[in-house]
Amino acid sequence: MEKQIILLCLLLLCLNLFAAGCWDHIEIEELALVRTIAIDYLPGRRAPYLVTFAISLPSDVVGGEGGGGGAEPTQLFSGVGATLNLALRQASLNLSRRVFLSHAEVIVIGEEMAKHGLAHVFDFILRSPQIRLNSHLVFTKGLAQQILTTTERLEVGITEEIIGMIEQSRYLPETEPLPAYRFLQKVVTPGQEAYSALLLKSPPLEEVIPGLEAEQKPGGEEEGGGGGSGGSGQEGESSGGGEKAAEVLTMTGVAAFRDDKLAGLLDATETRGFQWFLGKTSRTYLAIPDPEQPEESISLLVSRVQAKIKPQIKNGQVSFSVEVITEGDIRSQTAASKLNTPEMINKINSANAAVIKEEMEKSLRKMQQLQVDLVGFGTILHRHEPKLFSRLQDNWSEQFSRLKVEIVVTSDVRRTGLQSNPARPRP
Repeated sequence: MEKQIILLCLLLLCLNLFAAGCWDHIEIEELALVRTIAIDYLPGRRAPYLVTFAISLPSDVVGGEGGGGGAEPTQLFSGVGATLNLALRQASLNLSRRVFLSHAEVIVIGEEMAKHGLAHVFDFILRSPQIRLNSHLVFTKGLAQQILTTTERLEVGITEEIIGMIEQSRYLPETEPLPAYRFLQKVVTPGQEAYSALLLKSPPLEEVIPGLEAEQKPGGEEEGGGGGSGGSGQEGESSGGGEKAAEVLTMTGVAAFRDDKLAGLLDATETRGFQWFLGKTSRTYLAIPDPEQPEESISLLVSRVQAKIKPQIKNGQVSFSVEVITEGDIRSQTAASKLNTPEMINKINSANAAVIKEEMEKSLRKMQQLQVDLVGFGTILHRHEPKLFSRLQDNWSEQFSRLKVEIVVTSDVRRTGLQSNPARPRP
């Protein structure tokens, strides 16, 4: 019996030799958690790649439980190098902790980097064992690093601010941020070009509209006072204190690519224009002219969109027909026209269809000018006529720039709101 117990103990000890262990573990207190990565390209330098990390500081530094620290919740660390890995290594020299990239949720890419080409960026992302492919790619004009220096307005850090804007963009067809894996899918898909959201720094309205800064002071703030700390306190300062209001972030439009290089930028209207082709514009508002008073406007909420794209082959020439069917409700009007008559509803439907078609045609002209097929007409042709597309594939960008597309839009206003007739002032 004793021999069996000894053999069993020896067997258990031998099994321990094959058990997995955390031989390379690192305590979380020793890690610098990167939340956002900004990647820039500096032409004409031997070390042209600039990498900037937005790192969340530990709670005991920024004033967690029992703490009274006044530091910003996010700190930036930068490095340059001949490759992205070398730039990352140089940025690590300024840190007292080991860089940990698995918490990165946003990758911001600057304009020069996008123009130079994203091949090296893709290689860096795919080879890294830490960077997640569901991290969102967004692009910006100028340096991506400058985006991370923007003062947050509502959230505790700039990363949270950007992530919140990405979440809100799901309800806005004027932009569309893509995760890295979906962007890569579009790059490698025949007959489809890639795009992702454009994140811009712009002056606040109190600078754009004269006299508005006097109305932007928070309630209870004294004249010339410096109340509040952090981003919100800085935003409240205006010309009365002699300081310029901080710039704000805006997520609008998309950056369009041909292969892996930036081809151009689409503004908010042009972005929504190509989203109509894809049927991704539900829950969007449109302003159409009042049929009776064209100088006035009617606001419509488009609640449902259906898009059908079909290739047409005639005498070896390729064209496409696009049918877009929309449903919507009237939400407001600036005039006192009576809208609930069948005749007026038909006129509103015609005006709405005309506005949508105009946006689609404007977007199509921009895409053909840039030679970027963001809709994926080539992919649709490949599904229907694979042999024909195989002959056109190598030269599809040029073929797309001359492509004829017939657009038909149908609008159906279902509801005019709870108010049957507009409120009219007494004579």
